[in-house]
Amino acid sequence: MKKIFTCLLSVIVSLGAYAQITDGYYRLKCKQTGRYIAIHNDYVNKESAKRTGNVDLQSLETIEDFDEVVNDPGSIIYMRKTPNGWAIDGQGFTTQGKLDLQLTEIDGAYRVWATITSDGMTLTRYLRDYEDQTGKSYITTDKDKSSNWEWYFVPVEGDNYMGLKGDVKVGSDYYTTIYATFPIQLGSKMKAYTVSSLTTSSCTLEEIGDIVPQYTPAVIKCAGEKASDNKVTPLVWDEEMIIGNKLSGEIFCYPVTTPSGKERRDNPAWNTLDYDPETMRVIGESDGKLCFVTSSTLRFIPANTAFLDVPSDAAAVMTTDGTTGIGGVKVETTTTVKGRYTLQGVPLPDHVEPHGIYIEDGKIVFKK
Repeated sequence: MKKIFTCLLSVIVSLGAYAQITDGYYRLKCKQTGRYIAIHNDYVNKESAKRTGNVDLQSLETIEDFDEVVNDPGSIIYMRKTPNGWAIDGQGFTTQGKLDLQLTEIDGAYRVWATITSDGMTLTRYLRDYEDQTGKSYITTDKDKSSNWEWYFVPVEGDNYMGLKGDVKVGSDYYTTIYATFPIQLGSKMKAYTVSSLTTSSCTLEEIGDIVPQYTPAVIKCAGEKASDNKVTPLVWDEEMIIGNKLSGEIFCYPVTTPSGKERRDNPAWNTLDYDPETMRVIGESDGKLCFVTSSTLRFIPANTAFLDVPSDAAAVMTTDGTTGIGGVKVETTTTVKGRYTLQGVPLPDHVEPHGIYIEDGKIVFKK
C-alpha cells in the first residue's frame, strides 16, 4: 500500500495541453488558477495517504509567476506514451515502469488521474491544485470531482521557453551554473564548461560544446543577464555523458519550517545539502575574474545548481586558471563500460553498495 501512494507522486506530473499530447516536453498549468507545477522535492506523505486516501504533495509546488519557473528545471516535464497510459520524466524522478497515468480531455485541458488496486482496494485519484491557509499552493489528489483539477499541457517552445538567468557578473559577462537530469542545448552566444582539474588554489574550466548532457553539473557563460537572453532547449536523453568532471550538482533544496520560521529537520520532507565552507566552493567573482568562492551567506546548496568539492586545505577563493578547448571524456551509455563509477569517473569498490547517481556497466543509475 505504501508503494502505491509513493507512485502517486508521479501523478503530479501528468498532463494537459493546449494541443494534442504527444511524446515531448511540457509545463503543466492549472486551467483554473493559472499556476504551474514545479518539482521541488520527491517526498510523499504516505501516512496521510493511508489515513485519508488522498495525497498532499506539498513539495510539488504550484507557482503563478512565469518568471519564477522560466529557469526552473523542476517545471519541465517529459511525457511518454506507454501501452496502458502515460509515464512522465521530471527533474529527479520518473514514473516509467511504476504507474500508468490516464488523461481525460475537457475543452482543451485534461483531467489527470490514476486507478490503482492494492490489498483488495481500488482507488481512483485526480490531480488538483490546492492552496492552504498560509497561502502556500501545491499538488494534492481527490477521489471526486473537484475545483482546480483541469490542466493544460503547454509545450516547451515559443513563449513557454526555458531560459537561464545570469546571476554572477564578471566584467561585462554573466555566468550561472546548471544541474539537470535531462540534456539541454544552449542558445546562441552561450558556452558550457566542466572542471577538468583542480589544485588547492585553482581549477581549469573545459568547454564541452553547446549540449550539456543529463546529470552533468556545468558552468554556463550566458549571452546576457535575463532568462530571455539565454534560452535553452530540453533534449531527449542523448545517450552519452561526461566523466572526469570535478563539479558536483544538487537537484533539490527543500528545508521545512514552522509558520513562525523554526526549522524542522526532523520532518521527513526535509531535503537539503548543507553548505560546508571548508569543502565546498560556489561560482562567484573576485578581482574581476570568474572564481569559485567561499560563501558567507549560504546555508544550503541551491536546487539545480553546480558547485565545486575541494580539499579541506583549499584556498577560500579558487581561481579559474584559464579554459581549455572543447573536450571532456564522453562515454556512450549504450556501450558496455564494466564496473561502477562516480560521475567524476572514480571507480567504486565492488563491496560497497552505492547510493545516489552513479555509473554501472556504462549506464546511469539513480538509487536512494
